[in-house]
Amino acid sequence: SKQHVSFSVNLDYKPLTLGAGQTVKYDAVLINDGKGYDDRTGVFTCPVAGTYMFVADSLSYPGIWLLLKVNQKTVGFIHISSALKGNPLIQISRTVIVKLKSGDHVKVENLRNNAYVHDDLYSGFTGVLLY
Repeated sequence: SKQHVSFSVNLDYKPLTLGAGQTVKYDAVLINDGKGYDDRTGVFTCPVAGTYMFVADSLSYPGIWLLLKVNQKTVGFIHISSALKGNPLIQISRTVIVKLKSGDHVKVENLRNNAYVHDDLYSGFTGVLLY
């Protein structure tokens, strides 16, 4: 039977303000079967090749751009338009299914300066080996 690989992480009790190119380091680990996610770096390293599903979500203010990246390739954008009036906090999400090789890296990266990601259970990163 195939190895079980899944992780689900969120932010502890401190919101993040991110600089351009910064990896989002989710520091509260709900599950990390297969030990692929590293909470010190925010990077998931694929332990076994296969087809994976990833979900990245964030409670953030308008103007944010987050990238879901496999190695150096962007596979998903998460964005709130800065044209939105009143600066509301908005929940945004993106789901992708990708084929990975063992050793591939997956992370959520911030594109522009001063991006706000709300803490606690509102913002997170999840991945699971499907087959």
